[in-house]
Amino acid sequence: MISNSDFLKIRAVVLDVDGVLTDGRSGYGLGEEVKFFNLRDGHWIKLAMRAGLKVGILSGRSSRANRDRAAELGLSFIYENCKDKLAGFMKLLEEQSLRPDECFYMGDDLVDMPVMRRAGVAVAVADAVPELDEVADWRTKLGGGHGAVYEAIRRLLIEQGKYEEVTERYRR
Repeated sequence: MISNSDFLKIRAVVLDVDGVLTDGRSGYGLGEEVKFFNLRDGHWIKLAMRAGLKVGILSGRSSRANRDRAAELGLSFIYENCKDKLAGFMKLLEEQSLRPDECFYMGDDLVDMPVMRRAGVAVAVADAVPELDEVADWRTKLGGGHGAVYEAIRRLLIEQGKYEEVTERYRR
């Protein structure tokens, strides 16, 4: 069972891309891969960073679309082409000076399970494979690419007591 103290330890949000930041579809045309990212997710990623959290990507694939989105949002880190997600996660921890329990991880498929087992808070998107229920602390109501990241970051900010501060300017 996840507790508020688990949320309070979190210093970094680590996101899978395909199936979490996107709905998992990929299109090709004119030699470029096309992905669709949810703009609300992007805004809440920025709010998380304003709240002092590191936010970044851990992806099994390498894609210009991933790098472009990461640059647009000013993400703290991007780890791509991590066929072994756990090895990528361990490298991320070392390079970002983080412990596993300080990471909030979102995934959608079997390859995410080893990282989810170790993260301080592990979240499966609504349309993730059912096997993730074995390792996820909770499952979002919204699907990957359809606001799941917004939903999860909102809860994280509320649990950490940072929600009011980072949203105050919008609620005046």
